[in-house]
Amino acid sequence: MLDDDVKEARTRANVLRENLPQSVDATALGVWSKAPFQLLCTREALIWRTEELARTACDALERDDFAAAALLARATVESAALAWQLMEVLGDRQKLSPQELSEILVRMLVGSRLWPDGPQALQILSCIDRMDKTVPGARKSYDILSEIAHPNWRGVFGMYANTDDAKFTAHFGRGLRLTDGTKGAIVNALIGALDLFELAYNRISDEMPEFLAELESIWPEEKADTE
Repeated sequence: MLDDDVKEARTRANVLRENLPQSVDATALGVWSKAPFQLLCTREALIWRTEELARTACDALERDDFAAAALLARATVESAALAWQLMEVLGDRQKLSPQELSEILVRMLVGSRLWPDGPQALQILSCIDRMDKTVPGARKSYDILSEIAHPNWRGVFGMYANTDDAKFTAHFGRGLRLTDGTKGAIVNALIGALDLFELAYNRISDEMPEFLAELESIWPEEKADTE
């Protein structure tokens, strides 16, 4: 059953791989505003990142490398959360001034925690919590992955060791404890993250034509002809 779930995750990762974009042409968008270009550049870089993370998470799950799989699945949830935030920013654009919209898109595109004078990256836990408001359980799933990904009991001694209490001996290796719970938690979180990423990605596509129509065209006469 869990092997079927891993196959499902692999299938979803393959869908991303088959749809990886090669470029974003600012001129082809046909508007003076930089916002659509910034938004799409973030989204397209995210699909490349998400595909890589999901593909290698599936590789790790097939090898029963659960620590690596948890780290990769956790990062996939983070990518989904940023895509979700991008979708929400687009949906809430009417509530933002052009400057506010540009500022948040720049933070998502080139934000960093290393350079205090530059655009500051978004707090990813805040993005996950925002996603959790619409998709309850997203944060709990992320926290479970974090327990495995971090060097806590579940990701260290609980994963690679078992004790023989009668002989006062600790034994180390793989699969010394039942692993179905750990594998199930990872693969279910991975599938959920891929579902949410794909949903956000596609909703942005659906919303873009309306967004572009609201902005000043590079070719005003062509815009006038379509109204």
